Amino acid sequence: MEVFSINSSLKNGFFYTAIGKFSLVFTNLLVNAILSRILTPSEYGVVAIVQVFILFFQILVEAGIGPAIIQNKNLNNKEISILFNYSIIFAFILSMFFGFFGIVLAKIYQNNIYLNLSWVQSIAIFFNGLNVVPSAILNKNKQFKTINFNQILSSFFSGLIGIFFAIKGYGVYSLVFSAIGLSFLFFILNFIRASIVLTKKLDTIVMRKILGFSIYQFSFNFINYFSRNSDNILIGKFLGPIDLGNYSKAYQLLMMPNSVLLGIINPVLQPVLSDYQDDVETIKKTYLKIVRFLALIGISLSVFLSLFSKSIIYFIFGKQWGLAVFPFQILATTVWIQMTLSSTGAIFQSRNKTKDLFLTGLLSAIILVGSISIGILTNDLNKLSIILTVGFYINYFVNFSLVMKLALDDNLFTLLKELRIPILIGFIEFLVLYVTKFILPSSLNVFIDLLISGVIFVIIFAILLFVTGEYKKILLLLSKE
Repeated sequence: MEVFSINSSLKNGFFYTAIGKFSLVFTNLLVNAILSRILTPSEYGVVAIVQVFILFFQILVEAGIGPAIIQNKNLNNKEISILFNYSIIFAFILSMFFGFFGIVLAKIYQNNIYLNLSWVQSIAIFFNGLNVVPSAILNKNKQFKTINFNQILSSFFSGLIGIFFAIKGYGVYSLVFSAIGLSFLFFILNFIRASIVLTKKLDTIVMRKILGFSIYQFSFNFINYFSRNSDNILIGKFLGPIDLGNYSKAYQLLMMPNSVLLGIINPVLQPVLSDYQDDVETIKKTYLKIVRFLALIGISLSVFLSLFSKSIIYFIFGKQWGLAVFPFQILATTVWIQMTLSSTGAIFQSRNKTKDLFLTGLLSAIILVGSISIGILTNDLNKLSIILTVGFYINYFVNFSLVMKLALDDNLFTLLKELRIPILIGFIEFLVLYVTKFILPSSLNVFIDLLISGVIFVIIFAILLFVTGEYKKILLLLSKE
């Protein structure tokens, strides 16, 4: 009965989240394809710098409250309303700080555009802060259908806002207005469906109820922010906005598969597995199936995206982004690492071990920031991409060793056994696609090139799934049986 319950909850969550995520990615990809042809790499670089610090302030405003609300099963409606009041205060204070932070950005990057840009973007930070509690409530109640519908709707209209202002010649501000529209609409829709009862009360006792969980969650988010965004900060400072614009495009494509699949799996994992936080075997058995599935998809995508990086960049963003091709080609080999490793946070959360989550985040920061710093010293974006890729591989094995030991009471070899078939499939795909790449005429239109190679990739992948029997495991993962 327990297995049926967890599989049923996961399948329901995956289904609606998948619909939401694929719709969201399609919308964002379409909007990005349009905006990339209107805006320049330099303009994207300016916004990329702002986005880095926006993520930091969003971590501050979230303060680990969202996951803590999901994990704590004893919070009543009144206490949630009080937590919402605290989120309003945090959101207002930090949005004001971000507005003034534009002065710092203008001096660091020697561009006065940040003086006004930071105040406009602070509006998005405020509404993102207000959305923390409503989103957590919907996830806690496993209302995955509702939250994903709200996200699709918000993304669609915010994309239209961005395109409208870009056509009108607003440049970098078109991206900022799009972000504001997204944060505002997403908050309004979630707030209505979360049915939060407003109150004027503030009570520190309520904050203390979630403090033990949220403080380590916040600390992990804080550290993880720097390890994941130090590349943008340092590249923007030492290599300039053009290199940053090209790097951000490469990294955006690198993280897209991760965003899609982990955007489907992670929001579901903690709400569902938190009901089994003391049952290590159930969580481990479920998680290893998910890791195997993610590796199966991720390794295959790593092969395809790396081999056909040039056609992918040119088709999606246009030929003006040629300098993003090599960084993407190298970084794409880590797609499977991003996909499998990004899921570990939900396991620590569901096991109520955010202290251990913070430890893994600290080690990741040391490895990744160290790799980026070494890469910056080369003063070459291509060399930096190679060094960062090596850092990602080192980080993978270090972190998964800790996950298996601290959260799942096991060892790394148990996990590596799950990767044997995905690696074999990836190797065969590499051989076939490598030959395909050199057979196809170089004069082919990029769309035709991607179409032919993509069809071959899908056919080979499907054949290998049947030959190895992996399709049965995928069906079993998604079934209620």
